[in-house]
Amino acid sequence: MQFEAVTAVNGPVLVLAGAGSGKTTVLVNRIANLVKFGDEYNSDYSRELTEQEVKWGEDYINGVADYVPNGVFSVSPVNPWNILAITFTNKAAGELKERISAKITYGGEDIWAGTFHSVCGKILRRYADRLGFTSHFTIYDTDDQRRLMKEIMRAKNIDDKILPHKSVLSCISSAKDELVNPAEYKEDAGSDMRKQTIAELYRIYQKRLKDADAMDFDDMIVKTVELLRENPDVHDYYKAKFRYVMVDEYQDTNHAQYVLVSLLAAGLNNICVVGDDDQSIYRFRGATIENILSFEDEFKGAKVIRLEQN
Repeated sequence: MQFEAVTAVNGPVLVLAGAGSGKTTVLVNRIANLVKFGDEYNSDYSRELTEQEVKWGEDYINGVADYVPNGVFSVSPVNPWNILAITFTNKAAGELKERISAKITYGGEDIWAGTFHSVCGKILRRYADRLGFTSHFTIYDTDDQRRLMKEIMRAKNIDDKILPHKSVLSCISSAKDELVNPAEYKEDAGSDMRKQTIAELYRIYQKRLKDADAMDFDDMIVKTVELLRENPDVHDYYKAKFRYVMVDEYQDTNHAQYVLVSLLAAGLNNICVVGDDDQSIYRFRGATIENILSFEDEFKGAKVIRLEQN
C-alpha cells in the first residue's frame, strides 16, 4: 500500500495511516517520485534507452549507485518548485526538508516544505500590500497578544476577573479558525451580552493590529485565505505554481486551514493528505476530524489508501 500511496500522483489522494506506519517516509518518497519519475508508473509511454541510461539503471538496481539522474526514467517529471508540502510543527518540517534533500540530489531545496504559518508567511510577505500591510509586518506572539488585549480591556473598563483576557483571546482564536470576522461574530452573538462584549473587543483588537502593521498567528492563515479569495491574479499564480499539494497530519487541520489548502490545490486538484482518522492531537486548537472524514465528499474521485503496517 505504501507503493500505491507513493505512485498515485494524479487527482486527490487520502492516505490513512496510524502511528508507526511510515507516513513521513511515504511523503518523502512521494515527492522524490514526482521529481524523478513523474507519472512513469501510470503511463504507457515507452522509448528506447541509451547505453548510458541502461547503465545508470543497472547501477541503481545493483546498489552500485544510490540515485538515478532526474528525468532519465520519467514521464512528465515535476519541477521541485511546483511542489508544496505542509506539516504542523517546525521540527516535522525540518525533518521533512532534510529527508527530501537527501533523497533528491538536485533541487530539493526548491520544494516548498514548511508549516502552515511559514508557507503563509512567504506568501504574505510578497503580497501584504494588497491587504493594507507592509511587507515588514510584525507577527505578534502570545505575550504581545495578551499585552494588547489587556490594554484594550483596561480602556473599556472591563474587569479581567469577570472576563479574563485569556478567555477573550481564546474566543477570538476559535472565531478565526472558523474564518468568522468581528462583524459576523457580533451578528452571531445575538442577545448574548458576553459574546457581544467579546465581539467589540475582537473588532478593536483587529483594528489595533492593523494600525500597528501586525498580525497574530491565526491572522496569517486568515489573511492568506482573504488574499487568495479577493485577488484572482494572486490565486491564479499559486494555483499554477503548486501543481502538487501535500499535507501531513490532516486530521489536525481546522476549517481555515482546510479552506487554505483547498484554494492552493484548486488548479490541478492534485492534493494528497496524510492523516489518522482515529486521533487528533490538535483537537484543542480547533482541529476538526470532519476534514479527514469528509475528504471524499469534498474532493470528488478521491483515492483512499490505508497503510496498515510499516
